[in-house]
Amino acid sequence: MNRFGTDGIRGRWGSDELNSEIARALATVLAQEFSGPIPIVRDTRASGPEVLAALAEGLGSRGIDYGVLPTPALSAILAATPAEVGIAVTASHNPWHDNGLKVLGGDGGKLSPDQEATIDFLLGEAFGADRSQEPLQKSESGGKIYLTAQQACLEGVRCLAGQKIAVDAANGAGGLSSRRLLASLGVDAIFLGDTPNGMNINAGVGALHPEELQRVVVEQGCAAGIALDGDADRCTLVNHRGEVVHGDALLLLLAQPPGLVGTVMCNSALEEALSAKGIAFHRSPVGDRNVQMAMQSRGWRVGGEPSGHVLMTDALPTGDGLITGLRALSGGANLEDRLQGFAPYPDAQVAVPVPSKPPLEELMQVQ
Repeated sequence: MNRFGTDGIRGRWGSDELNSEIARALATVLAQEFSGPIPIVRDTRASGPEVLAALAEGLGSRGIDYGVLPTPALSAILAATPAEVGIAVTASHNPWHDNGLKVLGGDGGKLSPDQEATIDFLLGEAFGADRSQEPLQKSESGGKIYLTAQQACLEGVRCLAGQKIAVDAANGAGGLSSRRLLASLGVDAIFLGDTPNGMNINAGVGALHPEELQRVVVEQGCAAGIALDGDADRCTLVNHRGEVVHGDALLLLLAQPPGLVGTVMCNSALEEALSAKGIAFHRSPVGDRNVQMAMQSRGWRVGGEPSGHVLMTDALPTGDGLITGLRALSGGANLEDRLQGFAPYPDAQVAVPVPSKPPLEELMQVQ
């Protein structure tokens, strides 16, 4: 049984998809397969402490609880410590009753498909393993490590000082860290979605619900707005008119020669706009790991998805929603001028529930 999706193990907490036994078994396998400390960050979901308790039974004092921090903070922690693997406890943009376990490797990026397959195979053997009686270690250093890494991603960016920018933290993990970074940059920041209570993460706020952010941007005369999701790795950008910048337009703003990696979900208008700029374009399957693999194979520096997940080789190994938004704005807040009339072609997406997902090449009717 393959429990790993495109973004780790995820499901309604307490269900057959994700529960204490699964979290404990995963922690047990990671402790067996990797050496050194295993850092953990989490978002603001009410189930977070319960997940941590289950992880502690598999990791014991090998596990280090860095508290509530975005997923990209885990990448920064992995780069700054001898850890070979880390866990982000989050269900990203999903409702509060869901949770998830994202596993990142020592380089701060996603594990390879082969590594995930091995871990998934070993999970079955780890159910019922002895439980550790040792508590997780705790560390307060994660916020500082993350801030330093974010600042390094924005070296030379001075045009943001004094700008009024609204940030919607989705009542998730990015509230406090966003305040720290924007204050260090001299940004006149307005915050919303930064009062988490465990059950309001992504609830009518954040990257999937930018309506309130749009209103605030216009009413407060902001240069732009940035909406994050629950674990702050996604960005929805809003221009000074309160209009949401299409995800493909965000990729266009960030694209660099010689090429941009997108996914099969990208609009054809993006490909044409890039071609007009002399920038090549490649479509990968959905998922930031697939985007990253395509970037690496081509030596390209930027890739992403229309959802607002963007990877940049000179930033953190995982997407960072705030860095994405600030990098896009660093070229100038006059987004309409910079996009030169870019408009995506009409399209539609329909989600169809299926009982299984075999490879398409094995389905003869499809072929």
